[in-house]
Amino acid sequence: MVDISDMLDSVACASTMPGVGDAEVTEDECVMARAISHGLFGNLVNHKGFPETLPSDELSIPAKVGSYLIFEYAMPASQQPYKVNGDEFTLKRLNALYSLDRAGKMQGEHSMVVAVSASVASPSDQDIALDDKPMYENEHIMLYMPGGAFISCDTPHSKWVYIRMSQEIGMRVFIPRYHVAPAHVYPRPVHDVYTAFQHLVSRGFRPQNIVMVGGSAGANICLSVLQLLAMEGKSQSIAGCVIVEPCLDLTMSHDSWQRNQDVCVLPYVPPTHPGSMSRVYLGPIDDDTIDAVKLLRRPMLSPMFADVAVLPPLQIQVGRDDVLYDECVAFAKRIPTAELITYAGINHYTMFRGRTQLDRFYSNLRKFADKVTA
Repeated sequence: MVDISDMLDSVACASTMPGVGDAEVTEDECVMARAISHGLFGNLVNHKGFPETLPSDELSIPAKVGSYLIFEYAMPASQQPYKVNGDEFTLKRLNALYSLDRAGKMQGEHSMVVAVSASVASPSDQDIALDDKPMYENEHIMLYMPGGAFISCDTPHSKWVYIRMSQEIGMRVFIPRYHVAPAHVYPRPVHDVYTAFQHLVSRGFRPQNIVMVGGSAGANICLSVLQLLAMEGKSQSIAGCVIVEPCLDLTMSHDSWQRNQDVCVLPYVPPTHPGSMSRVYLGPIDDDTIDAVKLLRRPMLSPMFADVAVLPPLQIQVGRDDVLYDECVAFAKRIPTAELITYAGINHYTMFRGRTQLDRFYSNLRKFADKVTA
């Protein structure tokens, strides 16, 4: 078991931080989380986006715990226009973004977080550890795509999650700060993460030394990027991929969306509703003759319907009380080599709450990362 005492002792609210703290979740907390989440995600039609929030001093990370840096970068000169087979809608949108990016006219810069635990790199090595180049030959790293229902990405407390991930798996963690809806709709987050991957490769990291990890909406984006790499014949060159409570089917067609409504934090809002998570991510459609729900079935939007033969080694973690549970099970059945890990009594919120569950989650993540990087 990894010793996280320095981390928990360094900030007053660390014990209850999702993904970090060891305080066990209470029923009252779950009820409150469901009420807040159902209120927020029940109708996103008027959602204007979250304001930029600066981390408070309380959330600063002491050097004895780890280091954290946000850096900006440009799309690599070697990055080529996109190839998307059989999906003209996505291809047109992606290459419009590519052209704007190449011309330096795209709204919003590319930025990424690098986080490293003091157990991975000592404070004296901080300058090297916070660079976007390998610290040594054949360095293994994690490329982590956090979730947020496509409307949120990097948040102030997330830096503590990144540091704990680094400590748990013994690697540096890189986190693309992808742009989110409603200001930036599909496929902008996909372009952001794909470009982040290409940037790291251009800086000297070998694809076979990169472990991709995505949570919830971040897992959806992660699998979309793997499909793009597959169209270049490169998806199986990465070490492996872990998807945690992944959002795989934006048509929300599986039974657990209904069955687990009373115990999960994610509300069911049909994809036909303009305020649903799926439709807000998809964004406006110029052609009124196009069926939005049919668009949502396309593999780049709903990886459930993708060619799974092109995927690298895969681990799936999900709670049995999650509304996404059934689609995860169905997806795993299509991939005989996939490792499916399910947790009884765990939903989309409690996956990352409490020491008991976090020990299980990080242990399974660490075992997979160790196996695919051995």
